[in-house]
Amino acid sequence: MSPETIIEMIQKTIPDSVVEMNGEECTTAIIVTSPAFEGKSPIQRHRMVNDIFKAQFASGELHALSIKTKVA
Repeated sequence: MSPETIIEMIQKTIPDSVVEMNGEECTTAIIVTSPAFEGKSPIQRHRMVNDIFKAQFASGELHALSIKTKVA
């Protein structure tokens, strides 16, 4: 899965998000900043991002994703 696709999927699902990314293929790390995270716990924010990629994890298209979130 390309970095561009990952960024696009996040930005399409989480309003006003800013996505920073580093790493390659199976070791991709992302930082997502969004006002949509306001009032949510870190685990809730993580799940919001992780849930976007359920199908890709299930199919093996995406193996691992290190996620950090910030409130904008």
